[in-house]
Amino acid sequence: MPGLSFQNRLSTWLQAIFRREPAGENESRNALRISALPTLEQILKRPDGLPEKYRKLFLPVPLDDEELLIGRDEQFEKLDEALKSWQEGRPTSVALIGPQGSGKTTLVNSFLKRQAMGHEILQREIEKRLWTEPLVLEFFCELFELEDSFVEDVESLIARLLQAPPRLIVLEGAHNLLLRVIGGRKAAEMFFYIVLCTRKRHFWLLTCRRLPWNNMERHLGVSRYFSHVLNIDSLPPDHVLEGLKLRLAKCGLSVVFCRSKEESEKERQPEADEGDEKGDPFFRAVLANSGNNFHAALYFLLLCSRYEESTQSLFLWPPDHLDKGFVKEMDHLHLLTLAELAGHGMLSLKEHEKIFRTNDLHSKTVFEFLEQSRFVEPCIGEHDDGEKTYDLSPVIHHAVTSALEQINLLY
Repeated sequence: MPGLSFQNRLSTWLQAIFRREPAGENESRNALRISALPTLEQILKRPDGLPEKYRKLFLPVPLDDEELLIGRDEQFEKLDEALKSWQEGRPTSVALIGPQGSGKTTLVNSFLKRQAMGHEILQREIEKRLWTEPLVLEFFCELFELEDSFVEDVESLIARLLQAPPRLIVLEGAHNLLLRVIGGRKAAEMFFYIVLCTRKRHFWLLTCRRLPWNNMERHLGVSRYFSHVLNIDSLPPDHVLEGLKLRLAKCGLSVVFCRSKEESEKERQPEADEGDEKGDPFFRAVLANSGNNFHAALYFLLLCSRYEESTQSLFLWPPDHLDKGFVKEMDHLHLLTLAELAGHGMLSLKEHEKIFRTNDLHSKTVFEFLEQSRFVEPCIGEHDDGEKTYDLSPVIHHAVTSALEQINLLY
């Protein structure tokens, strides 16, 4: 393709790939369009939505109830082994790695609940990108409540941390430790060097999303800073199914499985025993749409449910399959942005500008389009003085990342 720029060649190549229809795969006319999916807030505000007293079991948020954790016994055992190793005087640091919505925070909460007695615990979210060395030093000073004036450099900081009382230190959101720009790698190396030098004095437990961890492994060899690296990837289908059924059983409502939304709206009394096989189509459809991600599975359960107060019943019907053909409609710039967003965990407008070497208006336009299309969600925090940052929607995270991996924009 002589005379075409790299971007034009890439766009043409991607379009050629996406025009190829998989053999025998026909999209249903009733496929769920990602752009048409309601927000969780909109689902809960429906007149037939679950009342607040029943919601906790079905909201895709971290929980403290260990009873609802399914399929994590191995991770609990390894966490207990790591803590014992540290208590016996060995340098110990743990990285808990898993995709968005895999239950990392729930696992950490349950672990800390077990170990709360006899240990001083520091638990903090890394809320903003630590992409410069001064930001790394500032973060540790705030974490340990140290005055900046007594911390001149990384060695003086380490000396202060080694004098502090031993603690269990849990840091979530480690995806904010690397920005792939000039200087970003050095700041991340400083952060992990501090953990490495103090992990005999303090027990370090960091959680990180899978794709950013893969990035840090390629650029930093980050696993060498940890004595234990625990994977908490998406649960197998049978465990996701078990978790969903457990929540339905604990809610105290009569659960009625229907073949369609229309059937659920007919006036009827719930049957005394619907039988496990009655719910098979519902669970199969939820698992297919969620990619076995529990966060997404709970969303589709709430999406395809109707609460009936008169009979204290919850009617469920199989969701239409999620249309993943969105890739065919997106140009290379939006695909590359989604890839960088997945690889960083989150991106702010300024970070997008730095990575793509573009201007403010251009970055705003890209994210405005992705937000309106429901691929990303804004999240306001302390990042860059409250600047608007973006995250992949957890509901379609699996669908997006799977598509990007298929075209080698993620690996």
